[in-house]
Amino acid sequence: MKKINLLSLLFVGCSTALADNGAAISKLAPYANYSFMRNKELALSEETQDLDIRSVNCANKDLSKYTAEQISFDNGTIFPKDISKLPATFDASVIMEKHKNPGLNIRKLHEQGIDGTGVSMAIIDTKLSPHVEYNDNLVYYQEFLSDNHQNTEGEMHGAAVSSIAVGKTVGVAPKAKLYYFAADLIDGKFENDETKSRTSKYYVAALDKIIEINKTLPDNEKIVAVSVSASPSWSRDPEIWNKSLEKAKQAGIFVSTTRLEQEYGLRDNGVYRLVSSNPDSFESYRQTNWQTGRNIPEEIQKNTLCFPMDHRTTAAPNGINDYVHYANGGWSWMKPFEAGVYVLVKQVKPDITPEEFFKVGLETGYYSEKAKCVIVNPIALIDYIRK
Repeated sequence: MKKINLLSLLFVGCSTALADNGAAISKLAPYANYSFMRNKELALSEETQDLDIRSVNCANKDLSKYTAEQISFDNGTIFPKDISKLPATFDASVIMEKHKNPGLNIRKLHEQGIDGTGVSMAIIDTKLSPHVEYNDNLVYYQEFLSDNHQNTEGEMHGAAVSSIAVGKTVGVAPKAKLYYFAADLIDGKFENDETKSRTSKYYVAALDKIIEINKTLPDNEKIVAVSVSASPSWSRDPEIWNKSLEKAKQAGIFVSTTRLEQEYGLRDNGVYRLVSSNPDSFESYRQTNWQTGRNIPEEIQKNTLCFPMDHRTTAAPNGINDYVHYANGGWSWMKPFEAGVYVLVKQVKPDITPEEFFKVGLETGYYSEKAKCVIVNPIALIDYIRK
């Protein structure tokens, strides 16, 4: 067994697994218990227009005043048997299955063998529980948690981003190897000051570990991308994150955070797809609810590469075969999609850089006035770099 580096030992709650599937799975967190949500009251988010009824008993509730566009649900949601109490044309099973498709014709690339085979990526996010979507991909798991971390269960964020990236049926790169790190952004100090309570040190520990691991891997097995659905640099100690990020760049690792423009000079964004539309059609996508109406200059639109982020079916954290459909995902769900596409591209052209990836992505992408950006076209992108 390899020794844990000294930095890892500084954090209470840190656990490690060797780089083989069985050891990694054995270290994952227990499943989330959503029984507390059973009798949750209905509450529509004003900002996202999302009605979250995951694992809620809605048998005696009236959902007819809502739309299919608004509802997030999972296998544990109990719907009214009276169809008059449901949104018009709402079919939970159809929605759940339809939006397992990553979209943008990515499954056609999988049929060609462009599925992440031979490529490794990492994710830094919340605690992870096992799931059929990504168990076979997981080769490493480690936690960097604060000493006051309370939750012992797997969390929805980790299950979702892992399945979006490498899920066997819902993922962008279903054959890629996954190195996973659970880390905290809050350490519990300065509880009344959000900025001061945020720290990047646990994410730094995870990223430094990724860099360290990469030094031991053969060239054809190195981690090429890290999906981070957060902004570690928005913290009281951004300088240590920036230092670690620079080391990752020098090591040839693309670290995709929600501050990509500040950290790489690359503009990205997410797009919303309608629940009733075809995930593979570019016409299905538009600005998301919380971005609608923003005045974005055309020059910026045409230099912003967009990836799907809403109406996604992903792995759920409360069971090995459980799924959840999210009406709204935000940038959190966009990041693993972006990293997944980068993994597919690295499979075809191992020496491509993030800058070239974005340049070609913008040149081959689909400009959408509805989405106000260039939507990535994975097939056209791959075709271009194979020439």
